[in-house]
Amino acid sequence: AFSIDEETNRLFLAFNPLRGMNAKDVENILDFSLTGCISRLELIYERLEQASVDVATIKTRREAALIGCDWEIRKRENATKSKELDKLADEQVAMLNENFARAEDSGTLVEAIKCLGTAIFRGIAVVEPRFSDKGLEYFECYSPWNFAIDPLTKDVYWNPKAIDLTNFQKTLKKVTGTRCIVSLEETPVDGLALPVYIRENFGEESWARLIARRGLPACYIIAPPLAGDKVTQFTNAAKKVAEGGSGALPNGSQVITEKMDAANSDAFDLFLAHQQKQIILAGTGGILGSLAEATGLGSGVADSHENTWREIIKCDAMKISNLINRKVAHLLLDAYFPGQPKLAYFTMDSSTPKSATEVLDCAVKATQAGYEIDEVQLSEMTGFKLRKRNQERQEVDEDGQPVPEQPKDDKPIDEEADKQEEKEEEKVKNSAPVEEPKNEVNEEDVKQKA
Repeated sequence: AFSIDEETNRLFLAFNPLRGMNAKDVENILDFSLTGCISRLELIYERLEQASVDVATIKTRREAALIGCDWEIRKRENATKSKELDKLADEQVAMLNENFARAEDSGTLVEAIKCLGTAIFRGIAVVEPRFSDKGLEYFECYSPWNFAIDPLTKDVYWNPKAIDLTNFQKTLKKVTGTRCIVSLEETPVDGLALPVYIRENFGEESWARLIARRGLPACYIIAPPLAGDKVTQFTNAAKKVAEGGSGALPNGSQVITEKMDAANSDAFDLFLAHQQKQIILAGTGGILGSLAEATGLGSGVADSHENTWREIIKCDAMKISNLINRKVAHLLLDAYFPGQPKLAYFTMDSSTPKSATEVLDCAVKATQAGYEIDEVQLSEMTGFKLRKRNQERQEVDEDGQPVPEQPKDDKPIDEEADKQEEKEEEKVKNSAPVEEPKNEVNEEDVKQKA
């Protein structure tokens, strides 16, 4: 863990270097950052992301796209070559899931992903994973102005007081080689957007002065021949009329209104629109899809820019996944499975799920090609409960699985009818006449009695 100078950070947060900055100041700061001292430049970048609507919008959109990527632990392709490897891969997947789920529950996994994503804008991002006896516990993110970068070796150094030092390699602690996750970008978006923002501000200020001075057309009043005090009276009345007031002028006065040039009035609007496009182009790789401009070119151009945007997010997610794998997943696998092959890895899924319409279109094409589509899988992918036309509705259990049909007898079983039939038979038996027993006559007894 690195010790942060809280007083220095408070001073940095209370300072706005963009106020009064001009193009010459930007050039000097960018030139000085080439020595590796980036504290002032990183503070400017952070304030730029708050002051520029364009930069803030791009940063928010890319951040939202990264957070929207689901993270998961996957098996590597060689994990299914044997039962032993497959079993080992399952154990590694379970272990990594448990550790990263713990970091996600702490809320720091998302913050770490967001922080690593800011390197695209600021040129550097540093995140430190914290471990305990249980394994991975949480992530800690650091402010970029607390670091310095060696321009030759690209080694990163810890600068707790954010001091500009040209020989920081001899006095500061090296971060590279520790457990920290360091993300570096050669051409950050903020570095391209900062000069554009300064020019944009200059254009807006000049535009505001133009509107204040030339927003209303100039009005000139020519006085008739006057003498004495009447000249002063006429001047006061003419000023009031020229400034939009009301009043009366002597006979013979002439009023001339300046004609505004439409081309000059649109010049600043075109200039500011051009600056905005420069920032959008640097941050998203495209203009039409980001600004949603009406071009009349159909949906093909917009789709092209949307595809470019998806490729950018996919690239961002892959970079962050690789960084987390090298500094966290590999370390955990070495600790829990020493000497064993690494068969599981952390990844961020940036693919966009297909819509129900796209899934059904693919199913139709597959059917036409002679393939059969699993009905259960198709229902899961589309979200619809599907059954064939003229097919009886089949009952399903609580898990949505079809209930097997019971075997049918030749005759339908009616328990109530059977009970009623038994009652009728019992009633008939009870109502039948009972035959008296017959007395049999013994012939020997009759002869003796006679």
